[in-house]
Amino acid sequence: MEMVIIETCNDVTANLWKRLCLAACALFLAVPAAAGASAVTGSRPGQLPIMDAETGQVLTSQELAARETDTDVLFLGEFHDNASIHETEAALLQDLYKQKQGKLALSLEMAERDTQPVLDSYLAGKIREDECLAAGRPWPNYRDAYRPMVTFARTQKIPVIAANIPRKAAAVYAHTGSLREAEETWGAYMPQTVYPGSLAYERAFTGTMMRLRGQAMPISQDTIPRLFAAQCLKDNTMAESIDRYARAHGGHLVFHVTGAAHCEGWLGTVEQLHQRNPGLTIRVITAVRYDPSRLSHSEAAALYRDKGDYLILVPETMADTGSRG
Repeated sequence: MEMVIIETCNDVTANLWKRLCLAACALFLAVPAAAGASAVTGSRPGQLPIMDAETGQVLTSQELAARETDTDVLFLGEFHDNASIHETEAALLQDLYKQKQGKLALSLEMAERDTQPVLDSYLAGKIREDECLAAGRPWPNYRDAYRPMVTFARTQKIPVIAANIPRKAAAVYAHTGSLREAEETWGAYMPQTVYPGSLAYERAFTGTMMRLRGQAMPISQDTIPRLFAAQCLKDNTMAESIDRYARAHGGHLVFHVTGAAHCEGWLGTVEQLHQRNPGLTIRVITAVRYDPSRLSHSEAAALYRDKGDYLILVPETMADTGSRG
């Protein structure tokens, strides 16, 4: 395995790592639709506007799905606790299934590689849902956020890829800075090759961590490189998981649902996937916040067009659910 070389940082306790992850998620979180959220003609109730970032055209999930029939991998970068985003991605999964006539896989950041056999058994009807949840370490908001997609996949026999590295492996790496220590326990689920993140990605990640300083967490600047290395380990793992499926299933579309920080600006997991398989056609949908009292849809698209091919517009006025998946 290629090793990511990072500078030695101050030790980070496992507990601090968990708290930092939650705080970082919170910085990106928006939440369920409140009064005043814009409706899209032809969209299902609860869905948010999806925009073509280049043209500013507002699309329904059906229209977007119809555009992506020749795409190999479609990323959706979400805010983890936004109920309207979850409704939008569940609707898009159904529309992609119709367009691809079943040649589709759902890939999830929220499912970890070592739980793939459990997930497969549930999808095949061999175990009950409660057994799957007991062994699968679902995120706390799984039932409201991701269960609709997994249930649809089970009904329609759509493969679901448990794409991410086990959380404990990432925590060990963040704590020690050593891939070898993570491999001692989790080697079977580690990526074969670990590419470093780009400078642009590192700058974006560092900016997020710096904004957390003095807010939720006492993050030292010396800690950030190690946290970034752990972030890149997750990106490498998810990219490898997606690539393995794509190589084995030509003509299928992989719909990868992940946090916006892992794919916005075609960075993170997207750039790691491109490193592995530059021939893939990859498209990115990313959630962005905007103020509808100050920006029209087209103005928001112009402002954020460097974030992805499509944008999910999330009004800043949406209220927080309080869930921290």
